[in-house]
Amino acid sequence: MIKFIAKKDDVNRILFKFLIKVCDNVPISKIEKIFREKDIKVNGKRTNDKQYKLQLDDIVEIYGISDPFKEKTENTSTINFKVIYEDKNIIIVDKAVNIAMHSEENSLDNQILKYLNYHKTSSFKPASIGRLDKKTSGLVIYAKNYAALVEFETKQINFEKVYQFVSDFDDDMLDITVKLKKDIKNEKMIVDQTFGVKARTIFYKEGMRKYARIITGKKHQIRATLSYLKYPILGDIKYGGKFAKRLFLHSYSIKLNNLANGFEEYNGQIFISYPHW
Repeated sequence: MIKFIAKKDDVNRILFKFLIKVCDNVPISKIEKIFREKDIKVNGKRTNDKQYKLQLDDIVEIYGISDPFKEKTENTSTINFKVIYEDKNIIIVDKAVNIAMHSEENSLDNQILKYLNYHKTSSFKPASIGRLDKKTSGLVIYAKNYAALVEFETKQINFEKVYQFVSDFDDDMLDITVKLKKDIKNEKMIVDQTFGVKARTIFYKEGMRKYARIITGKKHQIRATLSYLKYPILGDIKYGGKFAKRLFLHSYSIKLNNLANGFEEYNGQIFISYPHW
Protein backbone atom coordinates (compact mmCIF):
# COMPACT_ATOMS: atom_id res chain seq x y z
CA MET A 1 0.00 0.00 0.00
CA ILE A 2 1.19 3.49 -0.94
CA LYS A 3 -0.08 6.49 1.02
CA PHE A 4 -0.14 10.18 0.06
CA ILE A 5 -1.36 13.24 1.93
CA ALA A 6 -2.69 15.99 -0.36
CA LYS A 7 -0.60 19.18 -0.29
CA LYS A 8 -1.58 22.73 -1.21
CA ASP A 9 -0.53 22.17 -4.84
CA ASP A 10 -2.78 19.11 -5.06
CA VAL A 11 -5.98 20.93 -4.07
CA ASN A 12 -8.72 20.71 -6.73
CA ARG A 13 -6.75 18.32 -8.93
CA ILE A 14 -8.99 15.40 -9.89
CA LEU A 15 -8.03 12.07 -8.34
CA PHE A 16 -7.28 10.31 -11.63
CA LYS A 17 -4.80 12.97 -12.76
CA PHE A 18 -3.31 13.10 -9.29
CA LEU A 19 -2.44 9.41 -9.50
CA ILE A 20 -0.94 9.82 -12.97
CA LYS A 21 1.28 12.64 -11.72
CA VAL A 22 2.46 11.14 -8.44
CA CYS A 23 2.75 7.53 -9.63
CA ASP A 24 4.80 8.47 -12.68
CA ASN A 25 6.24 4.97 -13.06
CA VAL A 26 2.82 3.29 -13.25
CA PRO A 27 1.16 2.82 -16.69
CA ILE A 28 -2.17 4.58 -17.18
CA SER A 29 -3.74 1.19 -17.92
CA LYS A 30 -2.76 0.05 -14.42
CA ILE A 31 -4.22 3.22 -12.87
CA GLU A 32 -7.45 2.56 -14.77
CA LYS A 33 -7.50 -0.93 -13.26
CA ILE A 34 -6.98 0.51 -9.76
CA PHE A 35 -10.19 2.51 -10.19
CA ARG A 36 -12.15 -0.39 -11.72
CA GLU A 37 -11.28 -2.61 -8.77
CA LYS A 38 -11.64 0.15 -6.16
CA ASP A 39 -8.07 -0.41 -5.01
CA ILE A 40 -7.95 3.14 -3.73
CA LYS A 41 -9.16 4.83 -0.56
CA VAL A 42 -9.67 8.52 0.14
CA ASN A 43 -9.86 9.33 3.84
CA GLY A 44 -10.41 5.66 4.64
CA LYS A 45 -13.23 5.03 2.16
CA ARG A 46 -12.87 2.98 -1.03
CA THR A 47 -13.74 4.87 -4.19
CA ASN A 48 -13.70 4.63 -7.97
CA ASP A 49 -14.60 8.29 -8.50
CA LYS A 50 -11.96 9.51 -10.95
CA GLN A 51 -13.36 13.05 -10.89
CA TYR A 52 -13.11 13.55 -7.14
CA LYS A 53 -11.32 16.85 -6.46
CA LEU A 54 -8.70 16.59 -3.79
CA GLN A 55 -8.82 18.80 -0.73
CA LEU A 56 -5.98 19.82 1.57
CA ASP A 57 -4.76 16.96 3.82
CA ASP A 58 -6.88 14.30 2.11
CA ILE A 59 -5.33 10.89 2.75
CA VAL A 60 -5.02 8.81 -0.42
CA GLU A 61 -4.14 5.12 -0.10
CA ILE A 62 -3.41 2.97 -3.16
CA TYR A 63 -3.26 -0.82 -3.17
CA GLY A 64 -1.83 -3.32 -5.62
CA ILE A 65 1.14 -1.34 -6.93
CA SER A 66 4.85 -1.37 -6.23
CA ASP A 67 7.69 0.81 -7.44
CA PRO A 68 5.37 3.76 -8.26
CA PHE A 69 8.07 6.39 -8.78
CA LYS A 70 10.55 6.88 -11.59
CA GLU A 71 14.17 6.82 -10.58
CA LYS A 72 15.46 10.29 -9.76
CA THR A 73 18.05 11.63 -12.16
CA GLU A 74 20.37 14.60 -11.90
CA ASN A 75 19.27 17.69 -13.80
CA THR A 76 22.31 18.41 -15.97
CA SER A 77 20.78 21.22 -18.03
CA THR A 78 22.57 24.55 -18.40
CA ILE A 79 20.52 27.60 -17.48
CA ASN A 80 20.40 29.81 -20.57
CA PHE A 81 17.54 32.24 -20.12
CA LYS A 82 16.99 35.73 -18.75
CA VAL A 83 14.43 36.25 -16.00
CA ILE A 84 12.06 39.06 -16.98
CA TYR A 85 9.77 38.80 -13.94
CA GLU A 86 9.33 36.46 -10.98
CA ASP A 87 7.12 36.23 -7.92
CA LYS A 88 5.51 33.48 -5.83
CA ASN A 89 3.06 32.51 -8.60
CA ILE A 90 4.84 32.87 -11.94
CA ILE A 91 8.19 33.29 -13.60
CA ILE A 92 8.49 34.96 -17.01
CA VAL A 93 11.68 34.28 -18.94
CA ASP A 94 13.31 35.20 -22.22
CA LYS A 95 13.93 31.90 -24.03
CA ALA A 96 17.05 31.72 -26.13
CA VAL A 97 16.86 30.75 -29.79
CA ASN A 98 17.27 27.03 -30.63
CA ILE A 99 16.20 25.86 -27.17
CA ALA A 100 13.37 23.31 -27.18
CA MET A 101 10.53 23.72 -24.71
CA HIS A 102 10.33 20.00 -23.89
CA SER A 103 11.79 16.56 -24.59
CA GLU A 104 15.47 17.47 -24.76
CA GLU A 105 18.11 17.29 -22.04
CA ASN A 106 18.68 21.04 -22.11
CA SER A 107 15.05 21.96 -22.73
CA LEU A 108 13.63 25.13 -21.23
CA ASP A 109 11.46 23.00 -18.94
CA ASN A 110 14.55 21.37 -17.45
CA GLN A 111 16.34 24.69 -17.17
CA ILE A 112 13.39 26.15 -15.24
CA LEU A 113 13.27 23.17 -12.88
CA LYS A 114 16.98 23.54 -12.18
CA TYR A 115 16.69 27.29 -11.63
CA LEU A 116 13.79 26.76 -9.19
CA ASN A 117 15.65 23.90 -7.47
CA TYR A 118 12.54 21.78 -7.97
CA HIS A 119 12.05 18.63 -5.90
CA LYS A 120 8.87 16.62 -6.17
CA THR A 121 6.66 17.06 -3.10
CA SER A 122 3.20 16.92 -4.69
CA SER A 123 1.45 16.18 -7.99
CA PHE A 124 2.46 19.61 -9.31
CA LYS A 125 5.54 20.46 -11.34
CA PRO A 126 6.23 23.99 -12.66
CA ALA A 127 4.80 24.16 -16.17
CA SER A 128 4.71 26.59 -19.08
CA ILE A 129 1.65 28.59 -20.06
CA GLY A 130 1.71 28.06 -23.81
CA ARG A 131 4.87 27.30 -25.76
CA LEU A 132 7.28 28.59 -28.39
CA ASP A 133 8.88 26.77 -31.30
CA LYS A 134 12.45 25.69 -30.72
CA LYS A 135 13.74 28.25 -33.23
CA THR A 136 11.66 31.11 -31.78
CA SER A 137 13.09 33.21 -28.95
CA GLY A 138 11.36 35.40 -26.39
CA LEU A 139 8.83 35.48 -23.59
CA VAL A 140 7.49 32.35 -21.92
CA ILE A 141 5.40 32.25 -18.73
CA TYR A 142 5.76 29.42 -16.20
CA ALA A 143 3.36 28.73 -13.35
CA LYS A 144 5.02 28.05 -9.99
CA ASN A 145 1.93 26.57 -8.30
CA TYR A 146 -1.13 24.61 -9.36
CA ALA A 147 -3.67 27.40 -8.77
CA ALA A 148 -1.67 29.73 -11.06
CA LEU A 149 -1.36 27.02 -13.70
CA VAL A 150 -5.12 26.45 -13.83
CA GLU A 151 -6.00 30.15 -13.93
CA PHE A 152 -3.35 31.24 -16.44
CA GLU A 153 -3.94 28.27 -18.77
CA THR A 154 -7.69 28.91 -18.73
CA LYS A 155 -7.35 32.62 -19.45
CA GLN A 156 -4.35 32.67 -21.80
CA ILE A 157 -6.63 32.99 -24.83
CA ASN A 158 -7.33 36.52 -23.55
CA PHE A 159 -3.67 37.51 -23.26
CA GLU A 160 -2.39 40.00 -25.84
CA LYS A 161 0.72 38.39 -27.37
CA VAL A 162 2.90 40.30 -29.82
CA TYR A 163 5.84 38.93 -31.80
CA GLN A 164 8.58 40.83 -33.61
CA PHE A 165 9.85 39.47 -36.92
CA VAL A 166 12.05 40.27 -39.91
CA SER A 167 10.68 39.78 -43.44
CA ASP A 168 9.81 41.74 -46.57
CA PHE A 169 6.32 42.44 -45.21
CA ASP A 170 5.69 46.12 -45.99
CA ASP A 171 2.07 46.98 -45.10
CA ASP A 172 1.42 49.50 -42.34
CA MET A 173 -1.27 47.20 -40.93
CA LEU A 174 -2.96 43.99 -42.06
CA ASP A 175 -5.64 42.12 -40.13
CA ILE A 176 -5.90 38.69 -41.75
CA THR A 177 -7.64 35.41 -40.99
CA VAL A 178 -6.56 32.23 -42.75
CA LYS A 179 -7.42 28.58 -42.24
CA LEU A 180 -4.53 26.30 -41.33
CA LYS A 181 -4.15 22.54 -41.46
CA LYS A 182 -1.26 20.17 -40.79
CA ASP A 183 1.03 19.05 -43.57
CA ILE A 184 2.13 15.87 -41.82
CA LYS A 185 4.63 14.83 -44.47
CA ASN A 186 6.54 18.12 -44.32
CA GLU A 187 5.93 18.73 -40.59
CA LYS A 188 4.45 22.18 -41.04
CA MET A 189 1.17 24.06 -41.29
CA ILE A 190 -0.34 25.12 -44.61
CA VAL A 191 -3.20 27.41 -45.54
CA ASP A 192 -6.35 25.56 -46.60
CA GLN A 193 -9.29 27.96 -46.75
CA THR A 194 -11.74 25.06 -47.06
CA PHE A 195 -10.77 22.55 -44.37
CA GLY A 196 -8.39 24.37 -42.03
CA VAL A 197 -8.93 25.94 -38.59
CA LYS A 198 -9.17 29.72 -38.35
CA ALA A 199 -6.03 31.64 -37.42
CA ARG A 200 -6.24 35.42 -37.10
CA THR A 201 -3.16 37.65 -36.96
CA ILE A 202 -2.74 41.42 -36.99
CA PHE A 203 0.50 42.48 -38.67
CA TYR A 204 1.78 46.05 -38.36
CA LYS A 205 4.85 48.26 -38.53
CA GLU A 206 6.32 50.83 -36.16
CA GLY A 207 9.14 52.56 -38.00
CA MET A 208 11.45 49.82 -39.28
CA ARG A 209 10.18 47.24 -36.80
CA LYS A 210 7.55 44.69 -37.78
CA TYR A 211 5.12 43.07 -35.39
CA ALA A 212 2.49 40.32 -35.34
CA ARG A 213 -0.26 40.19 -32.73
CA ILE A 214 -1.83 36.75 -32.58
CA ILE A 215 -5.53 36.62 -31.86
CA THR A 216 -6.10 32.86 -32.06
CA GLY A 217 -2.70 31.28 -31.26
CA LYS A 218 -2.50 28.29 -33.62
CA LYS A 219 0.66 26.29 -34.28
CA HIS A 220 3.11 28.10 -36.62
CA GLN A 221 0.41 30.71 -37.21
CA ILE A 222 2.71 33.66 -37.91
CA ARG A 223 5.18 31.64 -39.97
CA ALA A 224 2.53 29.97 -42.12
CA THR A 225 0.53 33.16 -42.67
CA LEU A 226 3.54 35.21 -43.73
CA SER A 227 4.59 32.41 -46.08
CA TYR A 228 1.08 32.41 -47.57
CA LEU A 229 1.38 36.20 -48.07
CA LYS A 230 4.73 35.68 -49.86
CA TYR A 231 6.60 37.44 -47.04
CA PRO A 232 8.32 34.49 -45.27
CA ILE A 233 10.37 35.25 -42.18
CA LEU A 234 14.10 35.65 -42.64
CA GLY A 235 15.79 32.36 -41.71
CA ASP A 236 12.56 30.35 -41.91
CA ILE A 237 13.71 27.79 -44.48
CA LYS A 238 10.76 25.49 -43.77
CA TYR A 239 8.32 28.18 -44.87
CA GLY A 240 10.29 29.53 -47.83
CA GLY A 241 12.42 32.13 -46.07
CA LYS A 242 15.99 33.00 -47.01
CA PHE A 243 18.83 31.27 -45.18
CA ALA A 244 20.12 33.24 -42.17
CA LYS A 245 21.96 32.67 -38.90
CA ARG A 246 18.64 32.14 -37.08
CA LEU A 247 14.87 32.31 -37.43
CA PHE A 248 14.05 35.99 -37.00
CA LEU A 249 10.91 35.57 -34.91
CA HIS A 250 10.73 36.69 -31.28
CA SER A 251 7.98 36.65 -28.65
CA TYR A 252 8.16 40.36 -27.86
CA SER A 253 5.40 41.27 -25.40
CA ILE A 254 2.57 39.79 -23.34
CA LYS A 255 -0.26 41.74 -21.74
CA LEU A 256 -2.25 39.80 -19.14
CA ASN A 257 -6.04 40.17 -19.11
CA ASN A 258 -9.17 38.70 -17.49
CA LEU A 259 -7.42 36.81 -14.70
CA ALA A 260 -9.55 36.08 -11.62
CA ASN A 261 -9.61 33.80 -8.57
CA GLY A 262 -6.98 35.76 -6.67
CA PHE A 263 -4.82 36.69 -9.65
CA GLU A 264 -6.52 39.98 -10.55
CA GLU A 265 -3.37 41.96 -9.64
CA TYR A 266 -1.77 40.82 -12.92
CA ASN A 267 -4.49 42.25 -15.16
CA GLY A 268 -3.18 45.00 -17.40
CA GLN A 269 0.48 44.21 -16.73
CA ILE A 270 2.70 44.19 -19.82
CA PHE A 271 5.99 42.30 -20.06
CA ILE A 272 8.50 43.02 -22.83
CA SER A 273 11.62 41.29 -24.13
CA TYR A 274 13.66 42.92 -26.88
CA PRO A 275 15.12 40.59 -29.52
CA HIS A 276 18.86 40.01 -29.71
CA TRP A 277 19.53 40.34 -33.42
